[in-house]
Amino acid sequence: MSRPKKDDVERLSRGQPTRAKIGSRSVGHRLTQRERILFEAAQRNGFLKVPVKGIRPNVVNIYKLWCEAEGRPFIVKSEPEPS
Repeated sequence: MSRPKKDDVERLSRGQPTRAKIGSRSVGHRLTQRERILFEAAQRNGFLKVPVKGIRPNVVNIYKLWCEAEGRPFIVKSEPEPS
């Protein structure tokens, strides 16, 4: 399978059709506003910081595709729950 392109990953994250037909209907990809903030921070920082609660796996799916498109390692860190 060929590497996805960054613009296709961006279109997929917004729920738009992609040119390369990446993604699957059975896997969530569209991001909410909160998830988009996490995703954009992950693009800048080089790793995805995921809170323990309140986040769907969609942001992880999109970040994984984006890392494949960039040729970067896929790094996800979990935030501990606040006490």
